[in-house]
Amino acid sequence: MNNPTLGLVWAFSFVILEAAQAVFFGGVFQDYDSFLIGGAVFGFTAAGTLIWVKVRTPEQLKTAWANRASLFGLNLSTALVWIAYFFALQMIEPAVVFTMFSGLIPIAILVASACGVPEASPLRNRVEGVGLIIVVIGVGYLAAITLLGQSGFVRGGRTAAMAGLLLTSASAVSLAAMMIYGRRLDRLGVAPAAQYGLRFPLYVVVALSAAWLGLDGKGPVDPGGLLAVVVIGFAIMAFPVFAMQKAISLMSTVTLAAITALGPMFVFLFQIVEGRVAYAPATMTGLTIYFAGAVLAAYGGARHPDGKSIVHKRKDIATRLDREIAKLHTTHLR
Repeated sequence: MNNPTLGLVWAFSFVILEAAQAVFFGGVFQDYDSFLIGGAVFGFTAAGTLIWVKVRTPEQLKTAWANRASLFGLNLSTALVWIAYFFALQMIEPAVVFTMFSGLIPIAILVASACGVPEASPLRNRVEGVGLIIVVIGVGYLAAITLLGQSGFVRGGRTAAMAGLLLTSASAVSLAAMMIYGRRLDRLGVAPAAQYGLRFPLYVVVALSAAWLGLDGKGPVDPGGLLAVVVIGFAIMAFPVFAMQKAISLMSTVTLAAITALGPMFVFLFQIVEGRVAYAPATMTGLTIYFAGAVLAAYGGARHPDGKSIVHKRKDIATRLDREIAKLHTTHLR
């Protein structure tokens, strides 16, 4: 596989595993302090990864430390993503939060590209652009029904709705920034494994502090149950994050963002499989608009700027190589 194809594999691995986690394991995680679980899962896996990198490729850690501004940006954006997202979930409908969060990431990447950030890639083709326009319409519709009280859940009236929408937007912008910093460090020679270990120190400190303060306390904790949840988290929380880190190094940021925008659709499909789909009618309308745009944007993202898919592009290259080899062979015979 070439890099774009591998990037698609890693990107879809992230999207599908994240959706499966939200649907099939969401209830399990709700019984425990989310900050404690996050701090434990990402703390242990990041520490293990850093030890492995220190032994195998210590020069990558030196490179990252020499670029402390980007390293701090990676840490800060990672911490802000989860903190803002968690508090947004407490204020407005989770389906709205997840959908707006997913849809605003590629928009934030495009804004950064327009501002001249080199790691923020522009649109690749018109198909991707049309899809993202529809995504924006869906996101705007969901924001409007939330402010008007037509969504499934708002805690605290219009003020809480506005706060939830702002936190959701902040979370999306933070993830876009994380992609940009990850891409920058990758170009400097810091591989995905090293970046995974380096991006979580600030988040772990914040998460464990929040757990100690009891911001998401669920009462007495069963040590055996907590250990089981943390072990499960290694597979369905840590691995998807690593999959995204790999995808960042293999594909353009806007294409990755367009593919991650498919997350809400996979959640919806998994909920149909599970037999649990209950959205307010207005929310369902917004999701339908969003899904159409997300599918179109992801399809466009998997194509080259000239409109050909990766598979067709590879066939064209192979065909041209065959022609050149045939010409050389004919010349040699003459």
